[in-house]
Amino acid sequence: MEERLKVLVAEDETILRKGLILTTDWKALGMVVIAEADNGIDAQELALKLEPDILVTDIAMPGMDGLELIGILSDQLPDCECIIISGHAQFSYAQKALGYGVKGYILKPIDPKELMVVLSKAAKEIYNRKQEREKDLELEQLRELSERFLPTKVSTTKDYRDQYIQKAISVIEQHYAEHLNVADIAEHMGLSERTLSNLFKDRTGYTFLEYLTLYRMRIATSLLQQKERQVGEVALLVGYKDYRYFCKIFKSCFNVTPLEFKKGEL
Repeated sequence: MEERLKVLVAEDETILRKGLILTTDWKALGMVVIAEADNGIDAQELALKLEPDILVTDIAMPGMDGLELIGILSDQLPDCECIIISGHAQFSYAQKALGYGVKGYILKPIDPKELMVVLSKAAKEIYNRKQEREKDLELEQLRELSERFLPTKVSTTKDYRDQYIQKAISVIEQHYAEHLNVADIAEHMGLSERTLSNLFKDRTGYTFLEYLTLYRMRIATSLLQQKERQVGEVALLVGYKDYRYFCKIFKSCFNVTPLEFKKGEL
């Protein structure tokens, strides 16, 4: 169940304020009124404490007018959408309100249909903003996740054994899309399969197959971020002829399918 948007109503005329709160179908809008205030100072205090998603406010109020209130909240609660209800039709008021990013300027007496339209517009803005932020967060998480799966190269030391590891890693980086196994590489180096396997594990912390697989997955994440690349194509490019097996390995590493990764879904 989606959480309702929180609304704060600020209006010094009690009958108008109560009527607006009681007659508006907040539930249908996916909203709930969390507080009300009859002056600008109380409205500011409540807003900073409760952090509403939407503020519905009059302009002329005791203590602090609605425009001043909106100006303060635009700095301290930039995500709060503001809607003005007012008996003032002057262009200067509307112009100043627009400067603060106000989503609606409704003249009294309030037309319920107009209010519903403006509230719906504000809700859409809020949901769109939240979705964009969630997408940005998911993409950042996926980028961080893919970076963690890039095997670290063995550091250069004076140990002569590292030359074999560097050669093996070089083969992986140049030929990861081909059929590779530790036995063939060991034979090419004049080592036994067991010797190279043990040495590789000791110097990198991975088995040869683990390193190869993780390197392929890292390359796959880069390719999947290219819009023109299809998942099946990426599988072949990183050395997997079996599409289903590629998807299985990818999900075991990242806990998402290649397609979910490509769409930015976690």
